[in-house]
Order: sequence, then structure tokens, then C-alpha cells
Amino acid sequence: MMRKWQRAAGATMLVVAMIGLTACSGAQQVTVDADDPTATVPVGGELVVDLGEVRSGVGDGWLLVEAPDPKVLGEPTEEFEPASGKTSPGSSSIMKVTFPAVGKGETTLTYEYRFRGEVPEDPVDQQTLTFEVAVR
Repeated sequence: MMRKWQRAAGATMLVVAMIGLTACSGAQQVTVDADDPTATVPVGGELVVDLGEVRSGVGDGWLLVEAPDPKVLGEPTEEFEPASGKTSPGSSSIMKVTFPAVGKGETTLTYEYRFRGEVPEDPVDQQTLTFEVAVR
């Protein structure tokens, strides 16, 4: 009877330790933005592209116009976080795009600013962001 209890206790401790390790291990995230457009990301990590504040409710946003090499960075997911904690219509959000680092190599991705789906006519409002990424 004592051996069964010891085995059960040992198995329980192993499961608890594995859960703890799993909770602590997450993909390493490396962030790039307009001020720091280059990054090195480990394979299995994630590249987070911080595109800053947008007002998507009024048509303000960024469009990926040069996709990265799919052998280096995988399919992106977009996330919009409230910029001021408010989520009212027309309020600003922080636009972030996360790419999984799937293979070693170097790649470039380019975003272009759009207003209501179009490049703004005024050259002052036309913006392009290019990011250089190495996955090691």
C-alpha cells in the first residue's frame, strides 16, 4: 500500500513540475517599431511589429505590402489594444502584428499607411515602414 502511495505521489509531483515548466516557457518575443526597425529572433520565437496608434474605426491603419519570406516568418496575427483604456467608437488603438519565427534566415517586411483603404493623396501623410528581421 505504501509503494502505491509513493508512486502516486511521485507521479503527481512530476505532473506539477511539468505544468510549472510549461507555464514558464513561452515563445520569446522580440518587438520592432518605427524607432527600432531591425531585430534578431530565435527560431520558435515571435516577432511583434508595433505599428503604433491607429484609429481603425475611421479607416486609419497599416497594410502589409511586402510580406516576409514564409520560410522565415509564418502567418501573422493582428491585435488592437485600446490606447487609452477606452473602447468607444473612433477611439485610438495600438496596432500590433505577431509573426511566428519558423525558420532560419533573413527577411524584410514593409507596411504602408492607408486611410480608408487608400494611400493618402497628401505626400506629407504618405508613410512606409520597412523592418529587417533575422531569425537564428
